[in-house]
Amino acid sequence: MKILLVDDDPSVRSVLCLLLQQQGHEVLEADDGELAWQMVKEKHISLVISDWMMPNLAGVDLCRRIRGANFERYVYVIICTAKGAKSDLIEGMDAGADDFLVKPIGFEELRVKVRAGERVLSLQQGLSDKNHELAGINHRLQSAHKLIEDDLKAAAWMQERLLPSPALQAHGIRCEWRLEPCGYVAGDIFNFFAMDERQVGFYLLDVAGHGVPAAMLSVSLSMMLTPDATHGSPLKSYDRETDAFQVSSPGETFRELNRRFQLRDDRYFTMIYGLFDIESSILRVAQAGHPGPILIRKDGDLQILGTGGMPLGLWPDIEFDCFDTPIDHGDRLLLYSDGVTECKSAHGELFGEDRLIAYLKQGASQSLDGLLGGLLAEIKTWCGDTEFEDDLSLLAIEMT
Repeated sequence: MKILLVDDDPSVRSVLCLLLQQQGHEVLEADDGELAWQMVKEKHISLVISDWMMPNLAGVDLCRRIRGANFERYVYVIICTAKGAKSDLIEGMDAGADDFLVKPIGFEELRVKVRAGERVLSLQQGLSDKNHELAGINHRLQSAHKLIEDDLKAAAWMQERLLPSPALQAHGIRCEWRLEPCGYVAGDIFNFFAMDERQVGFYLLDVAGHGVPAAMLSVSLSMMLTPDATHGSPLKSYDRETDAFQVSSPGETFRELNRRFQLRDDRYFTMIYGLFDIESSILRVAQAGHPGPILIRKDGDLQILGTGGMPLGLWPDIEFDCFDTPIDHGDRLLLYSDGVTECKSAHGELFGEDRLIAYLKQGASQSLDGLLGGLLAEIKTWCGDTEFEDDLSLLAIEMT
C-alpha cells in the first residue's frame, strides 16, 4: 500500500519509514502539511500518517482539508501526537481523523493501526466498486425505461389516432368522447361511424386487464370493427342472393366476434354495440357484460338500457342481451366503461352509478361537450390525488 508519512522531524520520519517498509508498504515522505496536501491531491494517496504539530499546516488542519475535498477515493488519516488529553482527541476526530498514534510509536501499534486502515480502505473500495456497478446498472435501467416509455408514448399516439374525431357527425347524429387511460395505453376503445346511407354505428369496449396486453387486443378489435367489409369486418356479412355485403345486426356481430375471440389465455372483453336507423328512428343495441348505456331523453328523463349479458371471448355459443328502443330528436345516449363508476375516492368509496345518474340529471341542459367535460371533472374531484386504477372512457351520442 502507498502511505504518505508527514513529519517535520527527519529522524522520526526515518524510523517510521523503515518500520512501514518492513511491513511491505511503499512510503512517500513530506516535511510539512502544505507539501503533504499537494502530494495527496497529485499522487492518489489513500492513507496518511501525519504529525499533529508542524510548521505551515498542522496535521489536524491537513485532515480538515482532506475531508473538505471532493476526492473520488476515501483518504484514511492517522494523526500522531504526544497529546493525550480527551479534548485533543475530540478535536482531532472532529477534524475527520480516523485514528491516532501516541508518541513514542511502537512497531506493533503502528502495524495494527495501519492494518485497521487497510481494512477500512478495502471496504470503502469495495463499496465504491459496488456503487459504480449499481450506477452502471441504473444507467442501463434508465435507458431501457426511456426506450419503453418512448415506445408506450408512440403506442398511445397510435391508439388515439383510432378514436373518432372530436364532435364527429354522421347523418345528423354527432358524438363527443373522453378517454383517461390509467397508464400510457388503454384497454378501452370506442368508435362512431356511418354504416351506410341510413344507419350509424357506434361501440365502446373494455378489454379485461390493464396496460400493453389489454391495449394490444383493444387496438386489434378497433382495426377489425370498421364498416369496410373488405377487411373482414364482423359488422357486415356477405349475402349470396344479392351478391353484396349487408349490415349485420348487433346480435349477429357479437356472435361472430365471440366465435373469433375464443382466446386461450382467458382474456375477454365487455362491449356495447349499437346501430341507429335514421329512417325508422330505432336504436338497436347489443350488450355483452358491459355497463348499460344511459338514454337521456330531451325532456330530461333518464333510462338505463339493457340487462347486462355475458362478456365476449369467454365461452362459445352464448347469447347476448339485444334490444331495440325508439329514439327522438334531441335524445342523447351515454356509453361508459366501469372505470367511471368504480373510480375510488381517497377513502376507497366508489363513485357509483347513483352519483353518475345524479350528475347527468343535473347537467342535462349542458352541451354534449360540456356534459362530458363536467362529468370528467366531477370524477377527478371525487378521486382527489388518487390515481385511476382502471381506464376511464365516455362516449356520448346526440340525435341532433
